[in-house]
Amino acid sequence: MDGLFLEYVRDLTDPFVNPQKRVFFGYLGIAFVLAIAVQIYASRTDLSKAVAGVLSRKVWLSRSALADYKILLINQFLMMGVAPRLITKLALATALFESLHVWLDGRVILLPDAPDWAIASLFSCALFLMDDVTKYFVHRALHRWPVLWAFHRVHHSAETLTPFTVYRTHPVEALIFSLRGILVHAVAIGGFLYFFGSRADLVTVLGANVFLFAFNVAGSNLRHSHVWITYGPVLERIFISPAQHQIHHSMDARHHDRNFGAVLAIWDWMGGSLCLAQGRQRLRFGVRETGVDAHGMRGVFLSPFDEVFLIILRPLIKDIQKMTTKMTQLIRRPSLTGTMAFVLSISAFSAPAQAAELNIYSHRQPFLIQPFLDAYKKKTGTTINIVYASKGLAQRLQAEGARSPADVILTVDIARLFVYADKDLLATVNSEVLNKNVPAHLRDPGNKWFAFSKRARIIAVSKRAKDAVGIQRYEALADPKWKGRLCSRPGSHVYNRALVASMIHAVGVKAAEAWSKGVVENLARRPQGNDRAQVKAIYEGQCDIAIINNYYFGKLKHAKKPEQRDWAKAVTLIFPNQKDRGTHVNISGGGIAKHSKNKAEAKKFLEFLTMKTAQDLYAAVNFEYPVNPDVPLSEELKSWGVFIEDRMPIARVAELAPVAQRVIDRAGW
Repeated sequence: MDGLFLEYVRDLTDPFVNPQKRVFFGYLGIAFVLAIAVQIYASRTDLSKAVAGVLSRKVWLSRSALADYKILLINQFLMMGVAPRLITKLALATALFESLHVWLDGRVILLPDAPDWAIASLFSCALFLMDDVTKYFVHRALHRWPVLWAFHRVHHSAETLTPFTVYRTHPVEALIFSLRGILVHAVAIGGFLYFFGSRADLVTVLGANVFLFAFNVAGSNLRHSHVWITYGPVLERIFISPAQHQIHHSMDARHHDRNFGAVLAIWDWMGGSLCLAQGRQRLRFGVRETGVDAHGMRGVFLSPFDEVFLIILRPLIKDIQKMTTKMTQLIRRPSLTGTMAFVLSISAFSAPAQAAELNIYSHRQPFLIQPFLDAYKKKTGTTINIVYASKGLAQRLQAEGARSPADVILTVDIARLFVYADKDLLATVNSEVLNKNVPAHLRDPGNKWFAFSKRARIIAVSKRAKDAVGIQRYEALADPKWKGRLCSRPGSHVYNRALVASMIHAVGVKAAEAWSKGVVENLARRPQGNDRAQVKAIYEGQCDIAIINNYYFGKLKHAKKPEQRDWAKAVTLIFPNQKDRGTHVNISGGGIAKHSKNKAEAKKFLEFLTMKTAQDLYAAVNFEYPVNPDVPLSEELKSWGVFIEDRMPIARVAELAPVAQRVIDRAGW
């Protein structure tokens, strides 16, 4: 409970110390100074009277303002429960980034010679414009659609305006704007990273987008105030002034549905909703009487649902009343009441003792993980609940904090696993079993995560290409002799990025970049498709050599489709670098959630995954190699060849991933 309260206080106070938020104390201070200056100039008054006017009790302690403060406190509490359930902008951006590789069949970096500052400026400007125009359209919809207006009315019911009126929103409206922000940022981030690589960075001041910083410094907090500031007829066609937003809040019929814009007025100008401030106007704020206490918490939070109910369901109300009456009559029948009581009593006495329970967040696809869950449940009787998502689980776990139900995290690729450790989302696990079964280079030095299986990044060579069968090292793929004979998926994919990271660890950044450029120069076609597609390209004669993960060969060899089995028959597998550092491997792995309520059971499950039963399943289900050195290879895996693996600490792959991505971008892979 103490942790929950502290989290609430931290979230509540964060906007006041975060320059990315409008009510950052620095912006409030600037707004206060501007307000004083305007009061002195406009009213020809002295400093003390100007201060008294700006800090008037009639404004800051009015019933309307007090309602603003209460709404802020309640909404913050409610959003603590809602926010963790929302997809994060990072998860959505990552999904878009990966999807673009599929939709556009590869990746081409735009403007590769443009300076970083130019791309950063372009990204910052694009994000600002996308954010502002979507705010305009959402705001306009909140006014024009009766169902949405029922919730937005709460904001307009403010009769005195203060900077905190920005928080006078119904939770439904807050949710709408949150989803809008997530979508806009995800599209901008995912799109720019795809087309411009790691150069897509924000130009910031104190961590805030430079455009929003300028907006906030220019007195954005005075939009919700009684301080009349106009920009003049020219600038007010470009930017929304504080006075224009006050007009938006006016009860005057002439001002209804005017000035929807947040920062820019051009959207209102194009949409025919622009209203210039012109001379000083005496405005009255609020909404027409509805018979509901606009400043009472019931009127704020519950009345909008009443209104929506009437809008949507009025035609059905009579039928619902009839159904309710009939149901009440049925329930009151003695025979039915007795039957229900008997059934409930039997259920209570016959309920079995509650079995152990485990909640798993998994990045692994359900059909891959289900055999492990079935085997563990058969062994222990534990009830297992699983949440599957390819992206965004780390962000969800972070947002849930101490309230998270997760016990175990399962993921693929060290980079994704490292995210959990980097965000401090995993608990330290003290287990002799895990330390014995998982080699040191395949687990976290602090015992927060462990590998459960290995997948080798190997070279597939056409059986027709007799000269290529002699390739022994990854480095050989950059040899000009293979020009026009190599196929690969995009270098930015996590599998290739991990391989480049291992190259950086082995030979340094310059050599790894030279190798990456050599690979790109040898490509028979632009990077595209997944690892299966590379084997298919070899079968079709488009190329002779490809880099793939070993288990894709197994999936093709045992595929249901005959043509895919033919693809596998067309290639020979090479495990590179057997005479030096060994073949690069990546992992699937997991750990225990930091706030798990079932840590003992979670540890048993992790230990189970490193034992022979589960280790054999990794080979049987997905053709992955065991991490437990005491578990022998399956006959199938052994038939492909026994190899020496690169024993670099797998955590270094994740640490070097950002450097590897920059190398890949510069190489144009």
